[in-house]
Amino acid sequence: MPTQPLRRCTYPNCRNRVKSGLCDIHRSEKGKQYDKLRGNAAQRGYNHRWRIYRSEYLKHNPLCTMCKDKGLLVPATVIDHIKPVKNGQSDPLFWRADNHQPLCRDCHSYKTREIDKRGYGT
Repeated sequence: MPTQPLRRCTYPNCRNRVKSGLCDIHRSEKGKQYDKLRGNAAQRGYNHRWRIYRSEYLKHNPLCTMCKDKGLLVPATVIDHIKPVKNGQSDPLFWRADNHQPLCRDCHSYKTREIDKRGYGT
């Protein structure tokens, strides 16, 4: 079966050949730039205090809310902010329990991408 020809990297003026998207050089550069703008988890407010809170919250809310609505019993692994938080712990919605819901990783990814319309890497 023939293979598909390689295409040019989608980064402007780059001549590297790839199967699709960005080459390794520009993919890592874009990721580094995004990480600098976004900050690490601790800078966004997900520090030791949050990890303790997360552990207790998931202990009391062990099942994914979205899966439960579909009749499935799937363990929750993530606390989702129902209304997205912009400025970490300085945002008034960050610590409000009524703005939290337990989700599994797959449902959280779906919600972030489709419902919050934030996509990945944005």
